[in-house]
Amino acid sequence: MENSALPWSLDRVEALILSLYESKAPDKIVTDQTLLANFQCSPQAWILARELLQRPDEKVRFFGALTIIIKLNRESTSLSEENAKELLMNLTEWYLHSFGTSNSSLVPRKLASALATYFVYFHHLWPNFVRHLVVCLLSNQYYDPSRLNIPDDTFTRLENVETNGLRAVLWVITSVLEDVTKIDLNAVDNFRLYDTVVSQAPDVANIVAECLTHRRLSAIGDNALKCLQAWLVFAQKIASHDSQVVALFRELLPTIIALLPVDSQFESSAELLTEILCGYPSLLTSQHLALMADVFVSPWSDQWYTRLVQGDGSFDTAQFGHLILSFGEERLQWLMRSEDPRCQIILSKLCGLLTAKGLPAIEDKIFVPAIEFWSTFTETISDTFSPNDMASTPWAEQAVRLVLEAISNAWQKITYPSTEEISGWDQSDRANFSDARKDVIDLLQSTYSICGTRLITTFAELVLAALDKSAWLRLEAAAYCLAGLADCASEDGWLDEALRPVFDSSLFSRLDSSNSGIPHRTKQTCLYLIERYTEYFERNVSSLAPALRLLFSLLGDRFLAPSASKSIHQLCSSCRHHLHPETESFLSEFQRLVAGGQLDCISSEKVVGAIACVAQAIPDGDQRIHICSKLLNIVGDDVLRAKQLLNWPVDFKLPCSGQRCFDDSVSGEQPAMHMALRALRYLLSVGRGFQSPTESTVDLETISPSFGERDSRLLSLNRQVIAMLMDVEGHFGENAEVAELSCTILRCGFAESEAGPFVLDMDTVTGYLTRHSGQVPRPGLFVATACSFVSSIHARGSAPEGVFAALFRWVIELLQALPEPEHDPELSQNCIEFASRLLIKSPKTLLAIQPPANAELFFLFSLQVLDGNEPLPKGASAEFWSNFIALKHGEQDIQDAAKQAMETLGPLVALSIARNVGGHASRSELERLSEPIKKLVHRYPMARQWLEAGLNHHSFPSDKITPEQKSLFVKKLVSLRGSRATNQVVRDFWLSARGSSFAYAS
Repeated sequence: MENSALPWSLDRVEALILSLYESKAPDKIVTDQTLLANFQCSPQAWILARELLQRPDEKVRFFGALTIIIKLNRESTSLSEENAKELLMNLTEWYLHSFGTSNSSLVPRKLASALATYFVYFHHLWPNFVRHLVVCLLSNQYYDPSRLNIPDDTFTRLENVETNGLRAVLWVITSVLEDVTKIDLNAVDNFRLYDTVVSQAPDVANIVAECLTHRRLSAIGDNALKCLQAWLVFAQKIASHDSQVVALFRELLPTIIALLPVDSQFESSAELLTEILCGYPSLLTSQHLALMADVFVSPWSDQWYTRLVQGDGSFDTAQFGHLILSFGEERLQWLMRSEDPRCQIILSKLCGLLTAKGLPAIEDKIFVPAIEFWSTFTETISDTFSPNDMASTPWAEQAVRLVLEAISNAWQKITYPSTEEISGWDQSDRANFSDARKDVIDLLQSTYSICGTRLITTFAELVLAALDKSAWLRLEAAAYCLAGLADCASEDGWLDEALRPVFDSSLFSRLDSSNSGIPHRTKQTCLYLIERYTEYFERNVSSLAPALRLLFSLLGDRFLAPSASKSIHQLCSSCRHHLHPETESFLSEFQRLVAGGQLDCISSEKVVGAIACVAQAIPDGDQRIHICSKLLNIVGDDVLRAKQLLNWPVDFKLPCSGQRCFDDSVSGEQPAMHMALRALRYLLSVGRGFQSPTESTVDLETISPSFGERDSRLLSLNRQVIAMLMDVEGHFGENAEVAELSCTILRCGFAESEAGPFVLDMDTVTGYLTRHSGQVPRPGLFVATACSFVSSIHARGSAPEGVFAALFRWVIELLQALPEPEHDPELSQNCIEFASRLLIKSPKTLLAIQPPANAELFFLFSLQVLDGNEPLPKGASAEFWSNFIALKHGEQDIQDAAKQAMETLGPLVALSIARNVGGHASRSELERLSEPIKKLVHRYPMARQWLEAGLNHHSFPSDKITPEQKSLFVKKLVSLRGSRATNQVVRDFWLSARGSSFAYAS
């Protein structure tokens, strides 16, 4: 590697520059780039850059200009005024000279950027840079700007400046504006820069106007428009400060609009006008908008529109589409309300954009923006009128007709092409087409608010019409749209009449998997349609059986099984009270499919859950228990199979069907583990299915007896559930997912108000949880489950003596086993959260736990966590101490015990809080740390002394806080007595402790 400490010479630098363009190893290129970057940081770079700019090779001169820019950005403050003036002279001369010595614009453009960078740092030395450049270009020599008096009439003679000279000025102006726009012009240090730039506006306007004249247009019209774009961005930043720039810009707009029909200027003018319409519409006056409307109804516009809808996918054609859409967005109210004949012509074109040839978002790039326009159009109608008001407003009726026409165009465009064509799509094409379909649904949902039932009826009729003609892809698109309207109409029973013809038709029978002519996508969408209108089937029970027959018949198709199983679960969950007589037949059909190897695991889990939902609704308790027992036996069989597979070869094939088992299984997952996890997921599906529906009514007065009088058969199911959990854990307990699933299964019964197969008695739950040590994967999961269990006890009657104490002692044992508090943040957090729940449920257990050393250990542990760095456990500890300090209880002995504990713990809590607010805590933790402070000063008179002692302790982390500041801080806290303002006082103190450099986000 070349030594970067060697002295820099012109030849050495030039050789390194040229070596970058030679074919060589990537490592060598990186090395050379590093060396050149080191050169640009060296003091010699100023001198050698000047030499580089006089070399014949363009690449070398380009690097010289780049070096000047880098040096200005890094070291401009080191230049004296004399050196800065000399640099301006050199840059200007190099710039003038570059046009005659360069074969391309590479070097002149980079020198224009260098001049712009110079202006940013030395605008006080070059205030009239525009006029100065013009004069230098007219005479092709440099003049000292401080001695040059340039009269205003200079700009009446711009026609004498060569076109290349004007281009040179435009490049510098554009670069200046692009650089200045990146700067915060509201900063005091930049006020002068802002004033200097604004003062150049009249001269810039004159130059741009000259460049847009007919004789200059073809040569530099694009450069002029690019310059105006830069001014537009600048004007947006200063619109509220200076109207002069805006006024000058407005004067040029008629000329720009007139350039649209000029082929050579269309791209630049359309881009600029689109930016104005979208980002700065207030720049446009009514005169400008009228001129644009005239353009859009002209023959020129007709030609562009025709090209677009006929599928011309060129960039210019798409740009025309974006321009007319931007105009439509800005003139929405005028287009909607006015009787001007131009409005209907423009709206007709905007509607016609949705008929353009080509696949949406793949070939037709204007489709999605057009859909977004019509969504905005529809929402504007909806916000303006209710459906009842529209009949009395002629323009509203016409607007709605246009919306419906747009929908008619749009839904047909989202019809999928043939399978062969889709096979040629890449991932991006698939995602874009799918997103375009979703945008159409958004439009439909907006339209529903103004059209209502008519929209549902229309798409129901379209589904039936496609069904009659066996037009399966068209049916798929219509069904997709109808499904998309479900959120708008699913709860409206009066819409059933519109939906009934679809669900009572031959659709379900014809979709049977034996009909190979129907595309899978069509079947999949029809399954989605069933799922989306679950409420319809709840109200129309007669349609349930055909729907479910179809769904079960499609389970054997591996492509459709995921959708079919999901729809089955949704229907069975929602319609359980209608379907429970069919539970046995559902179970038999499921067992038949599994025995035939026709279901993958994920689909099976859905169907098992669906059967459990239906079984939960069986009124007869004996029958309900019987079905649950059968389902648990299915799970038990899988547990047995998983244990048997432990002795099979590692490469043994998974004993289940369905590609999804192979696709979704963890890489390297053993067959035995796969079966064990499947068994637990089955069990979880059963547990969730047997949960009471969320909408069911709970009578709190009758809760307790149901838990006290347990049926022996129900107890047998309870024992079977817990036995399976323990059996799987005994053989596969090293897997963290086993622990997670087991805990989720256990939670299934926590929120139930009646006895059930997963509603385990408290001793059983307690015994199961406390058997887990800290050696199991993620022990924090089991403690989190204990938190949920403790919180649920109010719905399960009074806790038996010893349940709380046993759980708390177990939690403490887990904490004792930790080598340090932050060794397992999840466990630490959940143990502290358990104590917070226990404090609410049974503070006596927390305060009177035996032996007393257990409570002491927990309190000290939580204080260590509060002093630590892990954010989640620390937040849990802050919440615990906030609750403990604020504890109020009706029993005097508990209240006395808490106060007695605080006499010992109060100083320790205050010490930890002092260290945290003294700079140890992170900014995001201050909000939660403020809570125990507020409770402390509000509840305990000794809080002041405790806090002062903590702040003056030798472990206080900051040396930036004086004793007087600490004393004042405590006085403020005490005077606020726990009010919300405490948070800001704590924040200010923390900032002082950390230092002013941390105030950036205050």
